Amino acid sequence: MKTMKIYNLNEKIIFSNEKPIKRHFLNVKGFHAVLICLKSGVEIPPHPEDYSVLLTVLEGKGVFTDINGEFTLIKNQSIYIKKDEIRGIKAIDSLVILGIQDRSKS
Repeated sequence: MKTMKIYNLNEKIIFSNEKPIKRHFLNVKGFHAVLICLKSGVEIPPHPEDYSVLLTVLEGKGVFTDINGEFTLIKNQSIYIKKDEIRGIKAIDSLVILGIQDRSKS
């Protein structure tokens, strides 16, 4: 009998004073899952990426940038950003984010 793979995200939370910490924990055909940790004041400057992503705040508060502007998100709020669109994050309070990246071939 196979057992279900369980991912304990609390074990993956690590903060740095200088930079975001990204911990990929699931890479399967079509999508990747990543935990992104940003200490208060740390930023990922706005930039394009070659994949769509759903970002969900698990802890903290931050400013998220996309093509429509800047939005402040808190725990249990999400933002979806399409492939090749600008995205950026700045932590107001230390942030833990779950990112689900669409890596399907389109």
